[in-house]
Amino acid sequence: MEAQGTDTKHGRCCVCIGKKNIYTKKCEFAAYFPNEVQGDYEAPTKWFEGVAWTDDNIRGGYGMIQKLIKEIKLHETYLSMIRKKISEEKKLVLLLHQYIYNEI
Repeated sequence: MEAQGTDTKHGRCCVCIGKKNIYTKKCEFAAYFPNEVQGDYEAPTKWFEGVAWTDDNIRGGYGMIQKLIKEIKLHETYLSMIRKKISEEKKLVLLLHQYIYNEI
């Protein structure tokens, strides 16, 4: 996504309006989310939030974030196990290779 321009003379950007932030002239999102396209910004935001509340009607978006963090930790654990197996196999191959050359 390219910036539509860095002109902030039109006021707050869509992100600042949505988060009810105080307007600053140095908003880093203003170039990408000008307030002229606020409707385009709000529609997907509401949709994603609606999906989060539909999937987990007690915790909503927070529950979705917790679930994603849990999945990331699970994948990191699995990846570390695989890396450990690979290093063990490399050690075995090196030992076997060393054993073969010592017998020759």
